[in-house]
Amino acid sequence: MDFKTVTPSPDAITLNEINVCLINQCKALLDVKTYWHKFYIIETYGLTRNLVLKTLLEHIQPLELIPLCYTEEGKGAYFFARNCSQVIKKFCSDKLTVHNPFDFRKPFKLKIALKYTTTCNVKVDHYCRNVLKVLQKRLKSHILCLNNFVEDPDLNDFLLLSEPKLLAFVLNVAKILKPKIIKLCNNEIKSLEALRVLPAQSINALDLRNNLITNLTELKHLSIFDITELWLEGNPLCDLYDEYNYVEQIIKYCPKIEKLDGFLLRQNGVPSFRRNFLCDVSAYDVIDQFLEDYFPTYDSKDLAKLESFYHKDALFSMTAEQFHNQVSSATSHIKSYKQYSRNLMDTPNRDSNLYIGSREIVKLFELLPHCEHDPYSFTVDVMHYSKLAIIIVTGVFMEIPYVKRILGFNRYFILECRDKNFRIANEQLHIFNALSSQQAKAFKKPRVLQEPRNETQKNQMLNTFAIITNLTKEWAKIVLEECHYNLKHALLVFIDLYKSDKIPSHGFKTYD
Repeated sequence: MDFKTVTPSPDAITLNEINVCLINQCKALLDVKTYWHKFYIIETYGLTRNLVLKTLLEHIQPLELIPLCYTEEGKGAYFFARNCSQVIKKFCSDKLTVHNPFDFRKPFKLKIALKYTTTCNVKVDHYCRNVLKVLQKRLKSHILCLNNFVEDPDLNDFLLLSEPKLLAFVLNVAKILKPKIIKLCNNEIKSLEALRVLPAQSINALDLRNNLITNLTELKHLSIFDITELWLEGNPLCDLYDEYNYVEQIIKYCPKIEKLDGFLLRQNGVPSFRRNFLCDVSAYDVIDQFLEDYFPTYDSKDLAKLESFYHKDALFSMTAEQFHNQVSSATSHIKSYKQYSRNLMDTPNRDSNLYIGSREIVKLFELLPHCEHDPYSFTVDVMHYSKLAIIIVTGVFMEIPYVKRILGFNRYFILECRDKNFRIANEQLHIFNALSSQQAKAFKKPRVLQEPRNETQKNQMLNTFAIITNLTKEWAKIVLEECHYNLKHALLVFIDLYKSDKIPSHGFKTYD
């Protein structure tokens, strides 16, 4: 027997807008977990099941409810639920009225039939069978895909996985399938506690991208599993932690993890590079300084300064590869790089494409298309740091100004310390058309004008400011120092001084 054919109990008590005060006399009924209660929505105003039920569930938060057998009837609808005494009290305290976010003039009005039937008459097995059928459809090679689960067209009931009880219900049914990998993307999940219904050590990979997890402490619920691969990209927590603490905290909760957000941390128990992880904290300043100096200089094509980053006998090689089935595949071509490539398998002149010496390396860079790197796309991995530093930088760049196409890169630098300065002794550059995930995020954040960190950068800013304002270097330096070398602030101060005629004529450069 199911809900649609069951006969209502003669002892059922219906609460409506008029007699809602009867709730105080029905407390004994609410505490009986074997009673099914029937919830009527008098009018749904043409809204879909998912929109109506999501509104009701958001209204009762943080309380939880599992609505079953949602059925449209006339202008309204109904569903069944049990073990929900606090939810019923909440609805009654709001006079069985729920705000309609789609039209504030038309709130949802409810009726509740208490003790409509019992679990002896209607069991959940019938509804579990439908969920199991959907899960079987979504299972392939021990990978259970629950992405955007509530929108599955074959799902009879509303199972919003952002609700812990509903997530636990679905995962409890899924246990029979013995999945090893579970994908839970795009489900607005905030808590991972429901995962504990799965057997310990039953899963080893979890994809939680694009949910609403705000704190890494939620990962404590994963400690019962042997997680080796984890995806958290697209959750609010990713913006709350720096990469160093991000990786360290995740390893604390998932000690066997090998791959995080697609980046290899270790393989077969052997440590590998970590996303933006520095093996020695003292490397921060050196590596940051190198990156902040190198890439802007590379983008500027200032050959004299670029050559100074390399040892005179440095080695450089490049490889290039075209990836298919990416958003960029049709427009991003790599022919201009392929001719200088040293791909071992498909480059006939690979032996001649090993560049030796700083001058030869920079000459090659002059032949490559002018570009601009996106520093916000960078991931930096430090393999080793002492008198020798080995770093890997991954990110994207844009070719300018002719064709604004986006390419991805990996640069492997070996920096050697000589005369107290780190210079590049060996570099390998790998270029490819940007992956779809990189293309979606590339150049989304505006560049921030940073304050200079050393005398070289101060002089560069001084020259720039003098050119923009036509001030003499003496006066340009006075304004910059007053503004602590904040270029944006200095420009505003200059405008104010110029408008009020407070800069003497000798403060400006003169031309014969």
